[in-house]
Amino acid sequence: MKKKKINYKPWLFLSPALFVYIVVVIAPIIYSLGFSFYNYSGIGKMTFAGLGNYKRMFCDSTFITAIKNNLLLMVGSTAIQMILGLGLAILLSNIRKFANALRVAYFIPCIISSAAICQIFSKMFSILPEGVIPAIMKMLGMTPIAFLSDSKFALLVIIILDAYKYVGMHMLIFYSALMDIDTSVIEAAIVDGCGWWKLHTKIKIPMIINIVVMELVLLVNGTLKAFDISYILTKGGPGTTTELVATYMYKTSFGMTKLGLGSAMSVFLALESLLAVGIVRYIGNKLQKKYS
Repeated sequence: MKKKKINYKPWLFLSPALFVYIVVVIAPIIYSLGFSFYNYSGIGKMTFAGLGNYKRMFCDSTFITAIKNNLLLMVGSTAIQMILGLGLAILLSNIRKFANALRVAYFIPCIISSAAICQIFSKMFSILPEGVIPAIMKMLGMTPIAFLSDSKFALLVIIILDAYKYVGMHMLIFYSALMDIDTSVIEAAIVDGCGWWKLHTKIKIPMIINIVVMELVLLVNGTLKAFDISYILTKGGPGTTTELVATYMYKTSFGMTKLGLGSAMSVFLALESLLAVGIVRYIGNKLQKKYS
């Protein structure tokens, strides 16, 4: 029997991207995994701690709070971005005039830096000096609330701002998917008397279910690793109200100089993201089979 020749051409073209992925993603994860078994402050000798860092991590009440906050952010921001992104995409797909201008307007927050967005909204929510939001509340006869320093509202503000920054990107993905649907299918449904609601819920959305699943994966993975909005706007406060796993990991590693414990948290974050994405993919495959 002749041996089957191995085609090396695909690997040749794949190798540059694969090399970058290994260096930037895989190697740091493996390095962090090894580092998590040691105690190290950045100066002096490393001492072996075994599973000590993992035990300390799960006994830390702030870390447990950060996990809860992260899950709330994941659910809230994902829901807002999915609903608004898909809703805006459907709206734009039915608009003929000024559609391009509206797409650009919705996408602008995505290209503005997180620091700029946080600076803008911190001024808007400011009590002293009075910002736009407190001024509007006064005009309506309401008592102004310091949203960013109130433990009841701070995390909600972070969720809304996180969704606000990235919803435009997901809107464009949904819009592209909707515009790729075969027009003959839509025309046939309209001729058969299909109304606007059923046209979207029974035909258009099921036809882009693979894009919906992909979006869920991106959103779940992205929100679990959220860092910038929370850290820049509130530094995790007031107290630990807006502390996230990524922000607490950063503070532990570079603020408290507990690099081993911070590495353990990074390993947890990677495993948490993999588990969440695996669950979403499993549910997504079920949905794809149902509508295929």
